[in-house]
Amino acid sequence: MKIGCNTVAFRNYPLDLALDKIAVAGYEWVEVEANLKWCPHADPWEDDPVKFKEKIEGYGFKGISGIGCHRELITQEQGVRDIAQALEWAREADVPIIITGEGRLAEGMTVPEALAILKDRLAGLAEVAERNRVYLAMEEHGSISLASLDGLPQILNLVDSDWIVVNFDTANIHRGDYVGTDRGGYEWKLGEATSHDEVELLKRVVDKVMHLHFKDVVGRNAVIAGTGEINLKGCLRVLKDAGFTGVLSYETEGWEEVDEAVQMITKSREWTINTLQELGIEIT
Repeated sequence: MKIGCNTVAFRNYPLDLALDKIAVAGYEWVEVEANLKWCPHADPWEDDPVKFKEKIEGYGFKGISGIGCHRELITQEQGVRDIAQALEWAREADVPIIITGEGRLAEGMTVPEALAILKDRLAGLAEVAERNRVYLAMEEHGSISLASLDGLPQILNLVDSDWIVVNFDTANIHRGDYVGTDRGGYEWKLGEATSHDEVELLKRVVDKVMHLHFKDVVGRNAVIAGTGEINLKGCLRVLKDAGFTGVLSYETEGWEEVDEAVQMITKSREWTINTLQELGIEIT
């Protein structure tokens, strides 16, 4: 497995600062956020993809593990356009995966109605993904995928495409019911613990997992890996058994000042290395 870090840990600071701190901490892979007002470290509508790729290479990373680009796919056509643009842009930027979620249900909308809309939109995005050879990774991040252990599998079953995969967040299913980003801003409805089990959900989708948000939390707040409530070792055992060799991208919510964020990403990397060695998992 590979060890990476998401620039969202420094979301209130410039991209160059984030890249520098993550590289100095020893990470070889980096995930970059393109989440509008939440974390605008990349903009597939405005950024030159080749220059973006060169910037990442300039900090010595082996590569970009993915771009986080959460949008409202069910309720907003603009969100669908944003993801299509990100997939096109990613090809030139040498980004293998675009990460998103389904978003929320509109007021009065039923889950079957939402799934019907999402099926049509994911089918179109799957064609864009295949044409550009860039994966679209769905994360348990919205009203359907966080509602139950069946939500994310339901979404994955909508479209038969090798290019629709999973970015598994180890913490999201454990702690809440919705987080969304659109051009008006962002909204959180996380914080209340759920009865859902992150290891059980991972078992249900592991065959489609290509990237992870390797996150630990206490309640709503991200903490250093291995010090919170998430069964990270259990998740790693499931991934090992499935032969997963992708990136474990350490993620926080970016509330911290720079010094605290540096401490979190540094100690989380150390814990991850030690734990992978303990479990007999090769670091590549």
